[in-house]
Amino acid sequence: MKTAALLWPVTAKAAIDYNMPEIFANRPWHHQIPISLFNGSPRYQLEMNSKFGHIRNGLSQPALDDFVLASTEETIKTKKPELMLIHFVDLDSQRHMHGFSSKEAQDALHRHDHRLGKILEATKEAGIYENTTFVLLGDHSALDESKVVKLNVLFKERGLIKVNGAGKVNDWKAYCKSCDGSAYVYVSDENDIETKNTVTELLAQLLQERSNGIEKVITGQEANTMGADGSAFRMLEAARGFYFSEAIDGEYIEEVSEQDAISKRYTLACHGYSPEKDGYHTVFFAAGKGIRTGISVRSMHLVDEGPTFARLLGLDLGDTDGRVLEGILDI
Repeated sequence: MKTAALLWPVTAKAAIDYNMPEIFANRPWHHQIPISLFNGSPRYQLEMNSKFGHIRNGLSQPALDDFVLASTEETIKTKKPELMLIHFVDLDSQRHMHGFSSKEAQDALHRHDHRLGKILEATKEAGIYENTTFVLLGDHSALDESKVVKLNVLFKERGLIKVNGAGKVNDWKAYCKSCDGSAYVYVSDENDIETKNTVTELLAQLLQERSNGIEKVITGQEANTMGADGSAFRMLEAARGFYFSEAIDGEYIEEVSEQDAISKRYTLACHGYSPEKDGYHTVFFAAGKGIRTGISVRSMHLVDEGPTFARLLGLDLGDTDGRVLEGILDI
């Protein structure tokens, strides 16, 4: 099968025929153009950039998604891939910067509606509409927050994190690694009982008051059973309205201002929370060839998507964590 992917996550150097990977120049000596070309399909990316690069304005939205849309339409019409993955980031960016239900987020939803319409039209122009399955999905939702929790500030105060003259971490016994709505606490030496006891006592104190921003603490072993990183000493869940940062300076908890979000210092909504949180769900829509109409999927997991898409493609992924959503299929 011919395959295409535009800004689809974790596709760098993947065996995709037309690949424009979502990978960023995140080192001072890197430049975005060679990074993208090296990790994707050089000729294809150069072709799309020569035709539609004028639409883009760096990574800013909504221009980036408009560039992706134009590239998507062209790819559908000229390449006709049999599997195409398209990642739009506009809505996620607006929610981070302005809040979950902000006007800016609502405007992004309307832009996504327009983009979907253009993609449907492109498949009709390409003569493949009747044989195409369309799936809209998200990998996460988001929750509004207004306070940031910086556990490393307390670790530094207790001598568990050391910094050099430039204020950079050069040694640590315990460190909080942020996943935004959740976080891992690592201990550098597995046999360092004193540090483990210090961390355990500190977390117990913070848990006593919800105003400290931590809703739940579980062990690495418990995290492992949930599919998270079992090598962590502890895993933390943020209380509603809070999220975690790895910052080591300032106050333990800081209020997030709109200016903080605009400058991208902090955000006003984020993800990374436990999927067990109330009202924290993403979306799944499917229509077109092989899909039954009028079916409501009351409950599913992200890991159900892969086996279901494989079935639609006439493939079988074998033994997976997810299940095929048989009820929506008409094949």
